[in-house]
Amino acid sequence: MKSILMTVAVSLSFSAVLQAAPHNGEVREQADTLEVWSEGRSSWVSAELFFADDLASLNGPTYGVTHVYPPYEQVQEWQTLMDVLPDGRSCPMVFFHNRWRRLADVRALDVRLRNYDGCRDVFKY
Repeated sequence: MKSILMTVAVSLSFSAVLQAAPHNGEVREQADTLEVWSEGRSSWVSAELFFADDLASLNGPTYGVTHVYPPYEQVQEWQTLMDVLPDGRSCPMVFFHNRWRRLADVRALDVRLRNYDGCRDVFKY
């Protein structure tokens, strides 16, 4: 019996340690603010900084911060831009599989990042 209890205690301790380590792109809400775990910075950062770092990791934004998309024929896979909507909100975009997509979709990030700032409405304009 003592052996079983010890095994359960060790198992619970081990699973708590495994759950404690956040993964890149993990989201948490702190005081009405969205924070994202940045593996590169080993810290929780704002969504804006997380996206800026992710664009930089792709050598972008290739086409800058704009609402004007480049001609389709000149764009290459993994090129990026920060789309600024008419109301001033923005969304990081990446050219992936022959079309522009939200960076958060391509990275399969949390739905809260997929809908963050202008990303919810980026395809409406």
